[in-house]
Amino acid sequence: MEITAWLAQPPKYTTFRINRMKIFDIEVFKQFLEKQREDLHILEAPTFYCLTADCLVVEQWPVDVKPENNNSEVIVDAMCCSINDKVNIYGDLEGKCKKGLKVVYTGKKQFVGTGYLRMMRHELFNAGSPPSGLAVEVILPASRLPVVNESIYPKGTLLLQNLPSLVCGQVVNARPGELILDMCAAPGNKTTHLAEMSNNQAIIVAIDRTLQKVKKIQENCENHGVTCVRAYIFDSTKCYSSNGGSIDSGPPYKSNMFDKILLDGPCSGLGQRPQLINKMTPKMLQSYKFVQRKLFDAVSELNYFFKCCAA
Repeated sequence: MEITAWLAQPPKYTTFRINRMKIFDIEVFKQFLEKQREDLHILEAPTFYCLTADCLVVEQWPVDVKPENNNSEVIVDAMCCSINDKVNIYGDLEGKCKKGLKVVYTGKKQFVGTGYLRMMRHELFNAGSPPSGLAVEVILPASRLPVVNESIYPKGTLLLQNLPSLVCGQVVNARPGELILDMCAAPGNKTTHLAEMSNNQAIIVAIDRTLQKVKKIQENCENHGVTCVRAYIFDSTKCYSSNGGSIDSGPPYKSNMFDKILLDGPCSGLGQRPQLINKMTPKMLQSYKFVQRKLFDAVSELNYFFKCCAA
């Protein structure tokens, strides 16, 4: 299969991370899928199982389940029907369907699922403020993967996270009392995973280079009930210094201060699917190696090396 065609294909399963520090009732999840099954008039619910204690895998709806074909369409941000109507959802592959379009869009588009319209265009784009709220409630994606709302549990209990990202946490295997550095840590999904694996008893230093990214890490920690993380605004390529101070003083750091290090460096993100449009060029792909080498140099000076390239 051609690489661009493969990138456009959705995975055959969805993975969620379960917060070990919170109460997770699998029956709530089972009842949620059962309600969806009834609403969609499907005979069988999708298969789901725990791959590990903190990794929940959900497979597709049965192969004979197909999204319905409806007369109304939603393309990107063009609203053309009534509230609570069932609509077909399309992705605009050319970027030409604008929010003011009032005629049928005939450009290149791809069907991505079926849902219910919950907001009209004038409500979504109100008085020039940033769009917010639930505009379309997806009930059945073209991928046939169940739509799972994390809010069926208290905040921070269940997190949509892809499998490679979850495996990284398993490899690092954070334990109570360990001192761990998470470089390029935003938005903090792996950071909170490490904290949860240690039962909030490791000392985790998370660094990223902007205030906005560090705030996101802190927000994630708060949502997950994590208190063992210290987040700093710092350039990870410069996190090593022979004159580095103590853990309490923040980066940069000297060699051999950490038990384990996790580096999820900037990358192309080509492993994330589906990608209906991919604008990655060979030149862009080559550009990542320069910052990656700087990060590798820094982490090699710090001596311990766990590498990951996943979303």
